[in-house]
Amino acid sequence: MRHIPPPAAPEFAAPELSYSRTCPRGLILSGNSVFRRLVGLPWRELIGASHNVVRHPDMPRGFYHLFWQKLGAGEPAVGYVLNRNTGGGGYWVLVAAMPCEGGYFSVRMRPSGPLFGPLRAEYAGLRAREEDEALSPADSALALTARLGDLGFPDYDAFAAHMLTGEIRSRDLQLGRPVDREAEALSSLLTLLDETLSEQARLVAQFSDLALLPVNMRLVAARLEPQGGPISQIAVNYKTASEEIARRLAEFVSGKGNLCGRMAHAVRRSLILAGTSRLQGELAEHYRCERRDQGRDGDERRVEGKVLERVIHDSRISAQASLKEAGRLASVLNDSSMDLRRMILGLDTIRILARVESRKTAESQAALTATIDRIDEVQASVSESLRALMERATAIDHALGLLRAPARRAGRYAPPPSPVGSAVSAAAGPDV
Repeated sequence: MRHIPPPAAPEFAAPELSYSRTCPRGLILSGNSVFRRLVGLPWRELIGASHNVVRHPDMPRGFYHLFWQKLGAGEPAVGYVLNRNTGGGGYWVLVAAMPCEGGYFSVRMRPSGPLFGPLRAEYAGLRAREEDEALSPADSALALTARLGDLGFPDYDAFAAHMLTGEIRSRDLQLGRPVDREAEALSSLLTLLDETLSEQARLVAQFSDLALLPVNMRLVAARLEPQGGPISQIAVNYKTASEEIARRLAEFVSGKGNLCGRMAHAVRRSLILAGTSRLQGELAEHYRCERRDQGRDGDERRVEGKVLERVIHDSRISAQASLKEAGRLASVLNDSSMDLRRMILGLDTIRILARVESRKTAESQAALTATIDRIDEVQASVSESLRALMERATAIDHALGLLRAPARRAGRYAPPPSPVGSAVSAAAGPDV
C-alpha cells in the first residue's frame, strides 16, 4: 500500500501574529490576513462561520474547559493550542485571548519557548486518557492541572505566566531584537515570586517546629517542679508568646488572608496582561501597515481598528491595576514580616530567662539544655526566613515599579475610548 503523508502544516512565520474576533456564540466577526491564510478559507466563507472550524481533534477537551473558565470569569486566557487548517493540516499557536465588547478577541504567535515541548507531550497523553477513560472535560481539566503541579506549577495561572513570558523572550531572540527590559523584568519577577513562595513554605514548616518546643519545656518543667516554679512559668510565657506569633503568621499565610498567595495571583495576572497587551500592541502596528485584503473595505478596517485599540486599552488598564495591587500587597507583606521578626526577637528575653534558670542546678541544666539549644536554632532560622521574605517582598515591589512606568507610557496605542462591557458568558464559547 502506498504511504500517504499527512497534510502539510501551513507556514506560520515567527514575525507573524494572527488574530480573530468572535461574537459570544463563537461566530467569526473579523480577523487579519494571517488568520485567514492559516485557516485556509476566503473571507466570504470565513466571516460568520463558527470558530470551531479551527478545532483540531488532537486537542484535549480539558484544556478548553480551563481556558473558558478564565474567559467566563472576565479574565485573560493563554495557552498552547493545536489548530486545524481546512486542508487537513495542523499548526501550533500560543494564543492569548480576552473578553471584549460584543465577544472575544484572540491574538496568536508561533510557539518556541521552553515549555512548548513538554506541554505537547502532556496534551498527547491527556487526549489518550480522555478516549480510554471517557474523561469529562472537567475531569480532564483536573488531570491537566494535577500534571502541571507535578511539573512545579501550583495552578494554571502560574504555568500561564511562565509560558507567556518565556514565549515572548524566545520570539525576541528569534527575531534578533535587543533585550526588552520589560520582558526581562517580567522574567525576574517570576523568579522572585517563586522564591518568595518557597520562603513562605519554609517559614510555615519552621513555625510548626517552634510550636512543639514550649510543650517540651513544660514537660521538663513539670518533672523538675511538680508544684510549679519559675521554669514552669517561663514555659507558659513562651507558649503564650509563640501562639500569638503563630496566629499572626496564619493571618498572612493561610486561607483568604494569604498575602503571598494574593500577591502571587496579582503578579501573575499582571504578567499575563502585560504580555498580552504587548502582543496586541505589536498586532496593532502590523494591522495599520497591512494592505487592504480583498473583500474588506476601508470602513470595515476603521471599525476593526477601533475595536483593536479598545482591547489594547483595556488590557493595559487592567495590567496597571494588577501591578498596583501586587505592589500594595508586597508592601503589606514586607510590613507584616517586619512585625513578626520583631516579635520573634522579643522571644529572646523569655529564652534567655529559661537558660538562666536552667543553669541554677545540674539537674535542670541537663534536662533543659537540649530544648533551649533547639529553641535558639529554630528562632534563628525563623528570623532569617522572615528577613529573606522582607528582602524578596521589597525586590518584588521594586520590580513592579519598573514595570508600571512602561505600562503607563504604553498608552500611546490606545487613546481613551468609551468603556467596554464586562465579560460575556462563555458557556457556549468557541475554540481558540
